[in-house]
Amino acid sequence: MTTLNVYSQESNIEILQNTITNLNNIESVFYTSRFEGNESEVTYIHSEDSIFFLFDNFNKSSTPKYRIKNVDSELIFDGKNHIQSMVIEKVILTGGSRNPNNPLLLTLFPIRELLPQLINNENVLIERKDDITFNGQKNYVFDVLLKNSVIDWEQLKINTFDKADVNFNTYTIIINKSNYLPSKIIMPNGPTGSMSRTIENLNFNYQIDDRTWTGDLLPKNYTRITLQDYFKRMQENMTLQSKESQTNSEKQKLDDWKIPDLATDKLVDFSQFRGKVVLLEFWFKYCGPCVKAVPELNELSKKYKKDEFLLYGVEFRENFPKADLQKYVSKIKIDYPVLYKGKELASKYSVQAAPTFMIIDKEGKIVYLESGFDKERIETIIKESL
Repeated sequence: MTTLNVYSQESNIEILQNTITNLNNIESVFYTSRFEGNESEVTYIHSEDSIFFLFDNFNKSSTPKYRIKNVDSELIFDGKNHIQSMVIEKVILTGGSRNPNNPLLLTLFPIRELLPQLINNENVLIERKDDITFNGQKNYVFDVLLKNSVIDWEQLKINTFDKADVNFNTYTIIINKSNYLPSKIIMPNGPTGSMSRTIENLNFNYQIDDRTWTGDLLPKNYTRITLQDYFKRMQENMTLQSKESQTNSEKQKLDDWKIPDLATDKLVDFSQFRGKVVLLEFWFKYCGPCVKAVPELNELSKKYKKDEFLLYGVEFRENFPKADLQKYVSKIKIDYPVLYKGKELASKYSVQAAPTFMIIDKEGKIVYLESGFDKERIETIIKESL
């Protein structure tokens, strides 16, 4: 039976110590959670999750049993292995002892493990901010400043680096005044980005079906495949695509390409680009640096609109359906035209990172191809090419 203690008139450290005590008193918990990634005030990741942790018989040197479920997938960890269903691909991955995507980021388990380290680390400064009302309840707010340090969310420890100058990474923890448990955690993600997760609708009496841990409740019509075979299949597909791209590259010039417009599905004919300067931005969904570049790319598109200049975004991962990509493009506020199904074109020119930028001059020659958004350099080449 989970027992939560309630306190009053505490100091800042006492509040956090009480949070640690209440977190450690949890035997099992179900809650809903909103996970978001933001870049330059634009939300580019949004996931509505339901999360369950079972700390019963939990060994401090291991990870507790958990289940994380949303509309795209369900991830189950039985204490030894992961089982994951993937809705779009209609597959169930089995046999994985470690998930590569760090799904526990900002969830209750790592917070429970990290908070004692944070309040006892000499390189960590804790500042109390003004209380806020969150989800209709009063909350404490603490900024946790890590001096020349970062949180390692996989190893659940604080890594400190020797630097001549002093830099602070600021994390924010919002704590419910009524139960002293976290309501929201916010972490930095690059110079202008952040990631956050809420903890809502806590249920300490949730009864989970034991068949959950075996994956017996997952869709029966999904194909089951081991994680090892899944990655092997992906590698084989990538190798095949690479060989096909190399073969095609011997036959196709840049102006032979035709790629569909995301908004209309009409093929955009690259041969029609002759006489214009074209900037192609290769991007994929959930790429933070891609989102960060959007406002300035919108400006470039408007600035040179009356000149012989075209700007296209080219989505090249092809991991999501067209309608999903359309919603995403709207969310991150891309104003210039977007093309999709650009994987083969990206492979032809060995584009792997995002964002990657290609500039094509009026004669159809590629005069620039680099990953990363160097606005000054890109604009200089555009001006020279016009």
